Amino acid sequence: MADNGQNTGLVTQVIGSTFDVEFAADSMPDIYNAVKVQTDIKGINVNVTGEVQQHLGSGRVRCVALGSTDGMSRGMQVLDTGAPVSVPVGKETLGRVFNLLGDPIDGRGKVTTAEKWPIHRHAPELKDLSSKSEIIETGIKVIDLLTPFVRGGKAGLFGGAGLGKTVIITELIARIASARG
Repeated sequence: MADNGQNTGLVTQVIGSTFDVEFAADSMPDIYNAVKVQTDIKGINVNVTGEVQQHLGSGRVRCVALGSTDGMSRGMQVLDTGAPVSVPVGKETLGRVFNLLGDPIDGRGKVTTAEKWPIHRHAPELKDLSSKSEIIETGIKVIDLLTPFVRGGKAGLFGGAGLGKTVIITELIARIASARG
């Protein structure tokens, strides 16, 4: 089912947020590859990106949709992108808001970085991580004094109903966000 040198298949089943695609048996996409369904049927634009999660055999793969499957149906053409979903990285991405596919959704225009990393990659090795402890100054004196937060660490907040956990977290987020720009 190759079309113009591209690996294409056909949707065989759509169930909720998953869909099955049949490719030629010798050209099944790899696990985690992104696949795209882009078509216009009766004035309805269907534009869905999915991720291959399972090889079912005989050229069939099961994909998880990374968006709504509304309008998808059997027989629609699917394009294998040949690579996993990749997102932009670098200084240009700091302070920006992205969707699952790496597209900016903060209304500040496109990101100009050329470097992209796949969303599925190995964790950095322990030797590549920083070993120094850095305390985050929250601006809330009680927290900074009694239970300082370590950058990159984890913290828990336990308590009963009506004790102000949400107020503390909201204040913490606001102070850190305003201090870091």
